[in-house]
Amino acid sequence: MEEKSRHEIVLRAKISYGEQRTNMSLRGWVDRELCEIGMQPINDTECQQYNLNDRPRIFQDV
Repeated sequence: MEEKSRHEIVLRAKISYGEQRTNMSLRGWVDRELCEIGMQPINDTECQQYNLNDRPRIFQDV
């Protein structure tokens, strides 16, 4: 049950990240969302699984 919830939170965070104008990295955004509800930050394996970039948005190609 917790894994499904974590999965849903990560997917929703990815969507909200796309809608926001922030210079945070996608991984940082997801970590913030998870920590706000008391879950552990995303680990490297999950980062690869969800294809989360850890570079700040200002350094990404547009």
